[in-house]
Amino acid sequence: MKLRLLLAFVMLGGAFAAFADVKPFMDQMLVELFKLKPYIASEDKYTDPKNHEVVDSSLKKMIELSQKINHEKMIQRTGFVVSSNILNQQLKEAEAVYNNGNKAYSLWMLKSTLGVCMNCHTQLPAVSTVFTDLNKGHILTNDFEEGEFLFVIRNFKEAMKSYEAAIKGYPKNQLTSVDADKVIFRQLFYYVRVDRNFPGLISALSKDLENKQLPLSLQNKIKDFRSAAEKMKSEAYPAFSEAQENDLRKYVESSLQEELAGKFSFALPAKELNYLKVSSVLYDYLNKYPGTRLKPDILYWLSFCESHYSHNAFYSLPELYLKQCVLEFPKNPIAKKCLTQYQDLVTIAFTGSSGTHLPDAVVKEMKTMEELVKKMDK
Repeated sequence: MKLRLLLAFVMLGGAFAAFADVKPFMDQMLVELFKLKPYIASEDKYTDPKNHEVVDSSLKKMIELSQKINHEKMIQRTGFVVSSNILNQQLKEAEAVYNNGNKAYSLWMLKSTLGVCMNCHTQLPAVSTVFTDLNKGHILTNDFEEGEFLFVIRNFKEAMKSYEAAIKGYPKNQLTSVDADKVIFRQLFYYVRVDRNFPGLISALSKDLENKQLPLSLQNKIKDFRSAAEKMKSEAYPAFSEAQENDLRKYVESSLQEELAGKFSFALPAKELNYLKVSSVLYDYLNKYPGTRLKPDILYWLSFCESHYSHNAFYSLPELYLKQCVLEFPKNPIAKKCLTQYQDLVTIAFTGSSGTHLPDAVVKEMKTMEELVKKMDK
């Protein structure tokens, strides 16, 4: 049904069935995708030095293949948010970061990039069928890891089943308490942002609570989210026409009033759900009206919601949105805010106990973005 990571590169170019001229390249992409499935699904395996050769080899192959595929046709057909240039650059950086040593961040970049592409390509039934059929021969025995792969490739319904099984089997299965926490945030993302189904979320969280062996702190967190979802279940998701740009702006500024003013309240269930709801409205609007004058603002708002959503549990795309904002709209006043936020997010990602260590490729990219904004400022 939905495959996103390496397919960000396979699928970057067009539907598996729609563009026969690139089918050989896509076939090769699929080969690389399933080579990497065990590593995509497990950060431990992806970051393990003994797996470096196989992972790096596939990343390099995907970069090579993605450059042979025409990306723009599919993007133009679907109102795709992020340009192919940005996606190709992201893939190259993921490989560079992987070799620089920050393998966990490289994996996150790959997953988020794949997520962008599959938002587009999973709309194609022929592609979805091919992905689902191929995955049947590569099922992982670890329910959580299978769920992770299905989540990344946007086969959400099947991912939810794997996650449910993982939670149900805790603690006798391979699920850790840390991963159990991730499952909850995956459920929030799917039911609020994708499915727009608060009753569905309430039901899923209630099933989670049937396992009384979950850590008490996690049980309390689940109860808090369920309570917040109960209060929001009757709220509608507003829809705006192309002529209602001002109304959309008012909705966002009202929904994120405190945050846009710099006042943050962290780890509040109602806030977490609100970020997901607002981002769902924004993403839907931008896909319907890609030529909107609000596009740079929407890119900023999307990055804002996703960067403040706990866990980054759905491999969100704040950096991609911010990068797109700066490179596509350097003259727009919002570009400066996008650049600043991008620099902050990337710097945090490369900061650890030994300090901040930015790869050369990332430093070069930020300088390019800075110069572009300065140039347009003159």
